[in-house]
Amino acid sequence: MTSSNGLVQVVIQTIGTLHDDALALAADTLFFDLGGKLRNPHSDPAMRYRTGLDPAVREHVLTTPGANDEINRIMGQTTALLNGYADRRGKLVRVTVACRGGRHRSVAIAEQAAEYLRAEGVGVEVEHRHIHLPVVEKQ
Repeated sequence: MTSSNGLVQVVIQTIGTLHDDALALAADTLFFDLGGKLRNPHSDPAMRYRTGLDPAVREHVLTTPGANDEINRIMGQTTALLNGYADRRGKLVRVTVACRGGRHRSVAIAEQAAEYLRAEGVGVEVEHRHIHLPVVEKQ
């Protein structure tokens, strides 16, 4: 989604740190690792094969103690970096939100942060890099 002036100002990507290419994807970005910080839907067999785009999984993640703190941290640092540019035109802030598999926590948190940023008029795109991969069984 673009901002009211038509510009994408923030790209948020989600990754799973257990995937081989994960750290290379996070280069030159604000990096937020949720691994071990929030309740993991992977632990619930009813949610394991769903993603953070699923309403039940998203609610599970967003109602976890500390989820709002993580969203606020992402928004605060992203907004500070955006506002730090004297001329915001042409400047793109890249953000990576990570969890172990890249399917549950990172996806739900990134989508919520993007929703809040859009409500403030910030143009945001979200890319889920590992959501389509098979569930990582080792957590």
